[in-house]
Amino acid sequence: MHPWRAMRKATNIRTYPTTEQAAFLNRQFGAVRFCYNTGLRIMSHRYQRHGQSLSAKHDIKKLLPVAKKSRKYGWLKEADSMALQQSCINLDQAFQRFFDPKQKAGYPRFKSQRGKQSSYHCVGIQADGNWIRVPKLGPIKAKVHRKVEGKLKSITLTRTVTGKHYASLLFETEQAAPAPLKDVDAAGVVGLDMGLSHLAIDSTGHKTSNPRFLTQAAANLRRKLNIKHQGMIHLKAEGLSVSAHGGSRKSGMSPVAA
Repeated sequence: MHPWRAMRKATNIRTYPTTEQAAFLNRQFGAVRFCYNTGLRIMSHRYQRHGQSLSAKHDIKKLLPVAKKSRKYGWLKEADSMALQQSCINLDQAFQRFFDPKQKAGYPRFKSQRGKQSSYHCVGIQADGNWIRVPKLGPIKAKVHRKVEGKLKSITLTRTVTGKHYASLLFETEQAAPAPLKDVDAAGVVGLDMGLSHLAIDSTGHKTSNPRFLTQAAANLRRKLNIKHQGMIHLKAEGLSVSAHGGSRKSGMSPVAA
């Protein structure tokens, strides 16, 4: 019996929120964007003024409960808390990409209200054939093209620049791990080496010739290159001849002195 391993699959679907649901999502997108931009502003300011580096995943994330209790930012309590925490994680990942020399990413930029909006949800989520559910919202009408078996792990809601709504559903399924390779008889293994003079040469010394059409194509290519080379030599000779007469020569005309 082979062991099982977890596999994750994602599917994107179109959603059709009501007017009230769309208004709530707009406010939630705004809260997510606010947390991201505020965290970026705090981290940039702290480093520029005091030379201190903060972590969005730890330092900025800890400020969310404090902000929700304040009178000025109490409106953040209306949004899903997991979506706000994910915005801090996204900011942390943006800085990691920036400091990673292999990725060559630029410094994190502020999120625009006019750009694509998104929010991440992983608690209290559900999905059926024609609806999805996220925290603090009733069922949202959706169009699921194909059913995906497995456990629903997360839902990421997005709104495009044109105002269309989508959802990315991430499922986790279990699949049997591939059977381990058995002992291989070395005497029955043959190595292959691809070459230019021959198509392949195996470890026993057997040579396989190139297919006839490749040989013919190579011959045609060499012939065309030779014709082109001869033509270039002819043109250079003509150019030197014209230069010697001090003018340019056209068909049916003689050089004209300036």
